Amino acid sequence: MIALLMVIVSHSLVVFAMRFTEVNNGNRYAATVFTYIIGAVISFIMMDPSMLFSLGDNAAFTILMGAFNGICMTFGMLLCRLSMGINGTPISTTFNRLGVLIPTIAAVVFFGERPEVIQIVGIAIAIAAIIYINSGKESKENSNVKSLKLLIVLFIVGGTMDLNTKIFNNYGAAEFEGCYQFISFISCIVVSTVIMLAKERKFTYKEAIEGTVTGIPNTFILYFSIKAVEKLPAYIVFPAYSAGVIFVVNIVNYFLFKEKLSKEEKIATVLVAIALILINI
Repeated sequence: MIALLMVIVSHSLVVFAMRFTEVNNGNRYAATVFTYIIGAVISFIMMDPSMLFSLGDNAAFTILMGAFNGICMTFGMLLCRLSMGINGTPISTTFNRLGVLIPTIAAVVFFGERPEVIQIVGIAIAIAAIIYINSGKESKENSNVKSLKLLIVLFIVGGTMDLNTKIFNNYGAAEFEGCYQFISFISCIVVSTVIMLAKERKFTYKEAIEGTVTGIPNTFILYFSIKAVEKLPAYIVFPAYSAGVIFVVNIVNYFLFKEKLSKEEKIATVLVAIALILINI
């Protein structure tokens, strides 16, 4: 439960850090590179370096999964930053976390996990809240049709990242979690650096600072996601994680950043709170 709460807090902090970059028209590509450099450094410190040389039969799986996860993480962050500038923070966070449908369904269909009745109700409410938040007239009026494809891709990438965590948890060796995280961040650095060099090379110390601030909690999203899935079924972790992030982001945006919530967002926030209670009973 603690790991689940920590991943919600970590992801929420990352969202607000990214929001700061977009609001101040910073170089999102440079900030992303620095974010992942910090992630690689922290993950290397947390792991046993000798494990990198003792992967054995797990080498191919760990390296390939880490590399693929790094690609997903990089594009997920860049797409989220871009969408925040176009659609605003709440709807971007919602679509990113709506990807919970992918690992949740996979956990039941492919991994044989079976939730209790009350947890099913909580999961259904969480998913319904996520969908409802963008279903009303007010939300549609505030949406940009040109950004719809971006939001759909954000949904797919967000869900794929969560699914990667579940796959590694099922088929990877627990002792190589640190290696998996480190390889993921190294992959992120490579991909994000290539994109930065192609898109926008100029940056200031502000992007370095912002990337560093984002990198610390971002590192622990992956760490605590894996720990949460180890302790709790994926059908509980991912809906609760997604709903929790949306709840925190909407509440903080409303009270701290004075970002107006639509009627749908207000109702969905209440539904999310109820869902979190039912899921964790």
